[in-house]
Amino acid sequence: MPLGKVAVAIVEDDERFRLVLQEILDQSRKFHCVGSYSSGEEAPIGIPQSGAQVVVMDVKLPGMSGIECTRRLKALLPHLIFVMVSGLDDPRTIDLARECGADQFLPKPFTPRQLLATLSFCIPRPKMELPDKQASGKESLQPGLRGAPLTERENELMKLLSEGLQYKEIAANWGVSVSAVHGMQHRVFQKLRVANAREAIRKWQKIPRDSGDAVR
Repeated sequence: MPLGKVAVAIVEDDERFRLVLQEILDQSRKFHCVGSYSSGEEAPIGIPQSGAQVVVMDVKLPGMSGIECTRRLKALLPHLIFVMVSGLDDPRTIDLARECGADQFLPKPFTPRQLLATLSFCIPRPKMELPDKQASGKESLQPGLRGAPLTERENELMKLLSEGLQYKEIAANWGVSVSAVHGMQHRVFQKLRVANAREAIRKWQKIPRDSGDAVR
């Protein structure tokens, strides 16, 4: 795999579409295709050996569905990132994708820019190590998502929401699907420990801009 590129595997039964996805990845500066599979039966055999960091998974596959395939791969490789793609952009399909462990959902059809932006959305940005707060008498960050600091992208989302932008406007501006924005919003709600956008904005506005710590 080219040095510095993110390894991506594709699971898609349509051969022509699969080749198009591979070409998009290999021509990008950030990603590289390390495996291409036509069924949910092939993927759990090949992907663990491929070194993939991200999987682009079609929801509707012959035989084992993309939902079941993702569930099995997540059990084997919990840190593997999944972007589900489907021609069905309904709440039920999106909920099933989330329940099986998908990180993002991208409805078909989509442009190369939307695909690459959604993949970039999923890749954690490297963070600077924070000093041990217990040494200074302050509470250290709790493990897991709740209470974790917001990422640069999540802060950008909160800034746009506080300015009154709608989810569709943010998605169009970023070149990603609305469901991708909703997925990030859900993670922000968990980190800030809130139930709605109004509470999230109120808490976010209290966070010092020079600090990455979430409000407790």
